[in-house]
Amino acid sequence: MAIIGGAMRPDYSHSYHAVSELLEAGAPNKFLLDTLLSITDILAILFGIAILLLVLKSNAKRSTGIVGSLCLILIGVLGISTAIFFPMDPRHVQLAFPGLMHLIIVGIVSILSMLTPFIVAVWLKSQSGYARYATYSLVSAVLILVTGGYAAITVITESPLMGLAERITVGVYLQWTFFLSLKMYSSSK
Repeated sequence: MAIIGGAMRPDYSHSYHAVSELLEAGAPNKFLLDTLLSITDILAILFGIAILLLVLKSNAKRSTGIVGSLCLILIGVLGISTAIFFPMDPRHVQLAFPGLMHLIIVGIVSILSMLTPFIVAVWLKSQSGYARYATYSLVSAVLILVTGGYAAITVITESPLMGLAERITVGVYLQWTFFLSLKMYSSSK
């Protein structure tokens, strides 16, 4: 979505602009990009549901697995809401209610994106045969925390590398979900 949206806007810089700026109120190609983001978030919700079903079938500790899968589902639901109901307001403009809600929801999603790999790592550690993947999740969580902290600093300081910092954090999170989904899929066979 970000690559396609950025390619469709010659004034857009992946290193400077936030991904949400592609979806801000009045942005060109908003419907297409909202649709692509919503598809991504629907897949995240389905992934969370699949993890939840695996957790409920397991005999080991379930509470952290349930919390982790619910976090994955919530991240997807909140992502859809930012695209459809609460788009970002353009920079340096007085915030309207949807723009304010966008910032609040993105903040919640950011925190959940940092916590979820930690929570899932705890659950994986309690599962037989998942020790290495628990460590992988923990390392990913630390990377998300570090890069997410740096991304927050770039937002506050309006750094010209804000977009890049955001993409690194999102990229680390997405690779974690990708490899977690592969592991869960191969384990469910």
